This record gives sequence, structure tokens and C-alpha cells, in this order.
Amino acid sequence: MNDLIVTRPPARAGMAWFQEGWRLFLAAPLSWMGMAAMALLALILLGSLPQIGGAIVQLLSPFLVAGFMSASRVARAGSQPVTFLYLADGFRQAPRPLVAVGAVYLLASLLVDQLMRQLGGEGFQELLRLSQEPQPVDPEAARAILEQAAPALLAGLALYTPVLLATWFAPALILFDRYGPGRALYWSLWTCLVNWRPMLVYTLLLTAAGTVAMLIPFGLGMLVFVPLALASSYVAYTAMFAHRREGLEATA
Repeated sequence: MNDLIVTRPPARAGMAWFQEGWRLFLAAPLSWMGMAAMALLALILLGSLPQIGGAIVQLLSPFLVAGFMSASRVARAGSQPVTFLYLADGFRQAPRPLVAVGAVYLLASLLVDQLMRQLGGEGFQELLRLSQEPQPVDPEAARAILEQAAPALLAGLALYTPVLLATWFAPALILFDRYGPGRALYWSLWTCLVNWRPMLVYTLLLTAAGTVAMLIPFGLGMLVFVPLALASSYVAYTAMFAHRREGLEATA
């Protein structure tokens, strides 16, 4: 296990992470898009399995992150070309810890979902139905649905955010630094919280990019957004986690 220290980049670093991720993508756009297409196709096929599809996708999501992190590492070093073969790095190098992170993510997501359903009542159920089967709704009915579902949505946001932060950098800490799953989850969450300023800037940029990507037809936008998000996450990981031997040079 590598000995790391947590650095404290300024808020503007969030923009720099995003820009560096975009630069990595532009260096080999076809390779990144092909890798994303293969990953998304696999997730769609797994997600289509009756009853268990969604759970399998959540369980395996850390492997997807680890694969893109591994590809981002070699892309930034310029040592090797980006290929879909890196998607298997998590399965080859750290299958058990990554499955454990996926299990934590799956369990936490199920608990948050159940709590939201309990708090939201009929309004939340109707909102879920409309999200799956869109249809016209008059303004008064829409307002009533949102009012009923609002407590559940706010509670879900408050509870799901730490889950997301804990699993954000955990795959990289497991794959590159040989952290155990519990330690990786803890330090990912702690690092995101103490660096909330650059993380907020970075998250807002990712949200904007993701919104634009979803508006592009045939899912083509997601073939750009997925590698952009994960490559820039690797950049953020290298900025906030530094080897102790690198000393103050890593915090600059």
C-alpha cells in the first residue's frame, strides 16, 4: 500500500482538471469513444437482464471506473495507446476489493431508494412512473407531484452525495495504491469533503457537460462525456492524492 498525503488545491483547480481531461480525450478521441461504446454496450446488455440487471451494473461500476482510470494513466504518461483492453485491468488486478466497493455502492443505493419511496409517497411514485413513461401533465398536477416528492428528493440528494463521493476515487486508490475497500472509501470521501471548493467547481462543469451530452442524438454525446468525466477524474485523483516521498512538490 502506497503512503499518500491529501493535498488542498484551490477552487480553480476544478477547472484545470476538467480542461486536462478534455486534452487527454482530444489526444485520441476515436480510441476513447470506441472504449466508451464497448463499455456502455456491455452495461446496457447487463442492465437489460430481468430483475438483476440493474444490480449487476451497480456492482460492476467500480470496474468500469478502474478501467478508464488505468487508460487515463497511460494516456497522460504518453507511454502506450488507449485501447479497450484497459477495461479488464480491474478484473485482473483487484477483483475482490472492487467487488466490495460495488457491493457497498449497491447496498447504499438500495437503502436510499427505499427511503425515498417511503418519504415521497404517491407523489414520488408518480414522478418515477413519468420518468419511465413520459406523458403530458397539466401544470397544477405537476406542481402537486413535485410538492409531494420534494422531501424524498432532498433526502435522497443528501444521502446519495456521500455515497457518490466515497466511491468516486476508491477504484483508483485500490488499483494504483493497493488500498483496501474500506480504507479507499473513507479516504475518497474525506478528500472530496476537505476539497469541496474545487470539487464543487469540477462537479458543476461535469453536470453542464453531461446535460449537453444527453441532448446529442443516438447517445453520441455520451461517447464523449464518459471518457471526459473519467479521464478528468483521474487528473483530479493525481492532484489530490500525492505520494509522501514527493513532498511539497506534489502540492504545487
